[in-house]
Amino acid sequence: ANDGLWGDGSSSEVLASRFSVDLTRGQLQCLRPGEWLNDEVINFYYKLLQERSNKGVSGGLKCWFPNSFFWPKLSGSNSKYNYKEVRRWTIKAKVDIFQLDCVAFPMNIGETHWAMGAIDLRARGFRYFDSMLSRPPSNFVEFLRRYVGDEHSAKKGCPLEGLDEWELLPAEGPVPQQRNGYDCGVFTCCFGEYFSESKPLIFDQADMPDIRLRLAARVIKADEKWDDSP
Repeated sequence: ANDGLWGDGSSSEVLASRFSVDLTRGQLQCLRPGEWLNDEVINFYYKLLQERSNKGVSGGLKCWFPNSFFWPKLSGSNSKYNYKEVRRWTIKAKVDIFQLDCVAFPMNIGETHWAMGAIDLRARGFRYFDSMLSRPPSNFVEFLRRYVGDEHSAKKGCPLEGLDEWELLPAEGPVPQQRNGYDCGVFTCCFGEYFSESKPLIFDQADMPDIRLRLAARVIKADEKWDDSP
């Protein structure tokens, strides 16, 4: 991991390759302390979380992890609901969200901040994990509720009963908060991992330097099998 972040190789050298994605040394340098994570690294890490869920590596929840383009496509870049833009996503991914426990996706807020949204199918509601802001975008619940309804009608051929009662669910404990302007992407990777594996959110700002190295090691290895040891 240290060589990947600090080594002398070319910035175009490919250090991680999987999911038909190549990550270069230059792209991975966003995991250095003080850097803002790019969408390539976050989406690659969420792909690893998808593999962990698919294969039951962690014994966690059955999840679908659409990438960071899901919310802007669904929300018309946070302005207009557009199910048509994501209607085929579950078909392409070969998932039925109503057979899952959750859908979890990274969100780029205003091009300046990372957070994570989730559809909790078990609790019949929506969750928002943000290391800086306490409230999601104003249309978050409305658009996700409409998405669940449209997805049910399109895939099951009928409305979903009780959907009007699906609301923003309260956090099950304190949501760890960042104390700077650049670690939001690291927190967002942690939110995806800890939530999908039913682990309490027991990390904080002081852990970020170590977690950055851990993320780098996992991404460079490009293997979903890892244990919980630092």
